[in-house]
Amino acid sequence: MATQPEGQKPADSKSEYRILSLWKKVKPYAFPRLAYELFLLSLKITFSMITASIRLIVPPPMKNLLGETVLISGAGHGIGKELAVQLAALGCIVVCWDNDVNANKSTLSTILNEGGEAYGFVVDVSKRLEVRETLRMMRKIGIPNISILINNAAILLHRPFLEYYPDDIEKTFNVNVLSNFWTIESCLPSMLQNGKGHIVSICSMCGLYGVTNKVPYCASKFAVRGLMDGLKEEIKMDRKKPKIYFTTIYPFYVDTGLAKDPKYRFPYLFGAVPPTYAAHEIIKAIRRNYSEYSIPRCLLFLDSINRVVPLSVKTLILDFLANNR
Repeated sequence: MATQPEGQKPADSKSEYRILSLWKKVKPYAFPRLAYELFLLSLKITFSMITASIRLIVPPPMKNLLGETVLISGAGHGIGKELAVQLAALGCIVVCWDNDVNANKSTLSTILNEGGEAYGFVVDVSKRLEVRETLRMMRKIGIPNISILINNAAILLHRPFLEYYPDDIEKTFNVNVLSNFWTIESCLPSMLQNGKGHIVSICSMCGLYGVTNKVPYCASKFAVRGLMDGLKEEIKMDRKKPKIYFTTIYPFYVDTGLAKDPKYRFPYLFGAVPPTYAAHEIIKAIRRNYSEYSIPRCLLFLDSINRVVPLSVKTLILDFLANNR
């Protein structure tokens, strides 16, 4: 039988000795500091809970958007068009991007006829070089730097998963996801330089929940949500602490013609809303610097509940609301 040489401690004893030595060094400082940090955390949590509760009753004041330069992708129709018209009425300089020439001209004409200031460009936002070149052209003709970016352009195809063509899936991600990267990549540097800005993404409740026959669309919207959350954390860690806000919008169903009206219980909550109303709600969220906002508003509270309860309970709630039997 092998024996341990005299004067040499076993390997386990050496490890224990090191741990005990380290513990002796840390022990006098660890507990008081940890207790202090936990106490401080509890105070911050309490303050945040009280503030959030008050904000449910008394929302934050709306900021003035007069003179802001707003870039809206997909401004030719639906929510994008209504956002452009309503923001122009608030005194914003509106830049309309769309790949539909006639639709974009229609939005531009509406704004100009009402006395607003707007510019229109035909852009395929899924193409990075086209996005960069258009912004370079905008700077060249003297359009101010973008202070509010609204990524609204999206496509939605409705069919069973196995019936999608590969080109359909690629196009969905190019327009719904990658375009957000290209526009943010081009607009964020000037926002960082100016120390302020606002980036808005028109996501969807499909970015929170999976929906049948919309698998690529749901996947793309989940990706947009991750982009916004990750970027917000990254900017928060910037030493210069720029005042750049991020707002992710989760509409349930807006009557834009992209999809059929889903039949849910309680149509007064889950029924289709017109683009005019959706745009009004989005602008309200922007002006109050909300990080997240759903249309209708109550759906974010429902999502908070669903994140806490067991998955089986969440499924029962969603099946009840969808009237699934």
